[in-house]
Amino acid sequence: MSELLVKETHEHPHPEIRDEQLDLRPFFAPRSVAVIGASPKQGNLGKYIVQSLLHQKYGGTVTTVHPTGSAVSDCPVVKDIKGLPKTVDLAIVAVSSSKVLPLLKPLAAKGIHHLIIISGGFSETGEAGEILQHQIQEEAQHLGIRIIGPNGMGVFSALDRFNSFFLKPEELTLPHPGSVAFISQSGAFLMHMLSDLGERGVGVHRAVNFGNRIDIGECELLAEFARDPQVRVIGLYLESVQDGPRFMETARAVARRKPVVVFKGGKAERGRQAALAHSASLAGSYSVFKAACEQTGMIEVNGLEQMVDALQLFSGQPKARGDRVLVVSNGGGMGVLLTDLCEQAGLRIPEPSPKYQSILKGQYPSYYSFRNPIDLTGSGTNEQCVSIVEYLLKTGEHDALLLVLMPGTEGITADIGPLLKSRLPENLPVAVGAYGSLFDSLGSGLQESGIPVFPTGERAAHGLELLVQQSRWMRESPATATEPQIPFDTSPALHWLRSVDRNPHEMQIKNLLSRCNISVPQHIHVNSEEDIHWAAECIGFPLTLKAVGPDIQHKTEMKGIRLDLNDEKNLLREWEAFYADWPGKVWAEQQMPPGLDLMVGAHRDPQFGPVLLFGTGGSYVELYQDIVRRVLPATDEEILRAVRGTKVWNIVQGFRGKPQLDSQKLLAFLKWAAHWMISESDILSLDFNPVRLYEKELVVLDAKITQVPNS
Repeated sequence: MSELLVKETHEHPHPEIRDEQLDLRPFFAPRSVAVIGASPKQGNLGKYIVQSLLHQKYGGTVTTVHPTGSAVSDCPVVKDIKGLPKTVDLAIVAVSSSKVLPLLKPLAAKGIHHLIIISGGFSETGEAGEILQHQIQEEAQHLGIRIIGPNGMGVFSALDRFNSFFLKPEELTLPHPGSVAFISQSGAFLMHMLSDLGERGVGVHRAVNFGNRIDIGECELLAEFARDPQVRVIGLYLESVQDGPRFMETARAVARRKPVVVFKGGKAERGRQAALAHSASLAGSYSVFKAACEQTGMIEVNGLEQMVDALQLFSGQPKARGDRVLVVSNGGGMGVLLTDLCEQAGLRIPEPSPKYQSILKGQYPSYYSFRNPIDLTGSGTNEQCVSIVEYLLKTGEHDALLLVLMPGTEGITADIGPLLKSRLPENLPVAVGAYGSLFDSLGSGLQESGIPVFPTGERAAHGLELLVQQSRWMRESPATATEPQIPFDTSPALHWLRSVDRNPHEMQIKNLLSRCNISVPQHIHVNSEEDIHWAAECIGFPLTLKAVGPDIQHKTEMKGIRLDLNDEKNLLREWEAFYADWPGKVWAEQQMPPGLDLMVGAHRDPQFGPVLLFGTGGSYVELYQDIVRRVLPATDEEILRAVRGTKVWNIVQGFRGKPQLDSQKLLAFLKWAAHWMISESDILSLDFNPVRLYEKELVVLDAKITQVPNS
């Protein structure tokens, strides 16, 4: 059954980054730069770019290009591209949108094949701008020019002292060199990120705002930073995805090498509208993006604050070898709060062995608690805190440390910083929460040593949670596809749409399901009293009457269904009333006994392509909101993980002494639906709801299909 699934998903048991080895170095470390459009005029963006480069102490030559020949900051100036020196390998364009296209041929003729377009006025402005952007894209591809932009800030590379931002240098504090790489669709978000990381003392290697993404986008940059040995963690802000399947493949491979922390903008409807106006890209379905994160191992955060916290932690901490956390605090109530947070996040807070607790009790005050959380009370001192932590971590009973310090006592002071630097183990992850004055005094000093300090215990705990989750993901073997244990036949569904009318009705779909060995209720088209007698004799009672047709999509709302028909007289009376409203569209169907009603569906997302859905079904599917999604193709393990994430899965497995239901047929049907969705590009959506599950059977009670418009 799952031949196609196996074929496609076996490409990533040990994922590799297939992206071609692009030479992106000239974007970050050019030998010489040309700034086109720079002039001394007040408010000129090119002028600010030149000033940013000089302020950053860029080591290469900066040459400006302007027809007036006016110099900026004593940099060499030429009137046209022909006058540029041969050493220029990157051009930064800050001219009006209408002047960009004519620059491409002269740049290529000069041997300049890397271009950052700062200018706006393209697809974000409407149809005319979109046409112009497409012309530039085609011409650049023809000439072999690689582009970042347009409508973006460009690039920052701390180690190479390179900065293409057009902001005034004195109004922006940029981070020192470090191990963070950041990719952003929004220039404003990138500026805030760099500023906050700089204030925290978190070093950044490289950062990019790609704007309208005419060429270089998230996939190329993810692949570049995955290969870069200077990068330990990658941050990603996206409002849309340019190529969903390619993004899935790239992210899946990169996240196996390095943590990828992602924040999605444009989650809600108003946010999607704002993203459209902002970046000229459809923001897409957030629920599908969330599923993509779960499948690829990317770490999703909510907001700038969580993004900074995660990058701070991942930039300097080792992987966690497990989920056993040692919680230490000088406040009892704080220890209780942190324990709750960790356990809610799936982290374990194991007590030290009685032997180790006994040793500590013999050396420290009897009112200290060593059960985990470790409570030093307000009497704990710097030396006691560090010694207890050092001792317990050496026992090997814990995989990570969550240390939260409260100010206001004489014992715990800012002098604890040097002790932590010198005595904490380097092979275990540590997150420190410090409140008030302690955060101000400890933050920068410990961060320089790779020990992250957060302004609250809650933020430290959340950061540690993300690190443990990512470490677990990277330890797990990539999922592989296998054949389903109960094969449903996929061959009758192949090209079936070509043999039926557009948007076939429920009974046509059910007949197909039967040919695929998938159970459906018995049904008969009833157009006469004779048909009624035949239905009663062949199917038996109880029966259901249904109005069926391509134009009848919601039978309950349209009152197009009658249930619990238990005798022939009642059946005939209801059929006569039904037939008057829907002549030729009435069917009698076997009424199935009660069971567990589920929803299985699929739809074609505009960015990611086919997506599988599963969850609680029936009339209240929208109310329960117990739905999970998987971007297709997906492995068996990915589908199983999704199903296990629903509330209804507990019932399938046998809840409170109830019998276990037929999970094998359920998983087989999910994979059958996934196979059909992948193999038929004309399908826009599939909807099987309800799918009724029993102890040893699965029956599809209702079925709908929608085709892609004009397919």
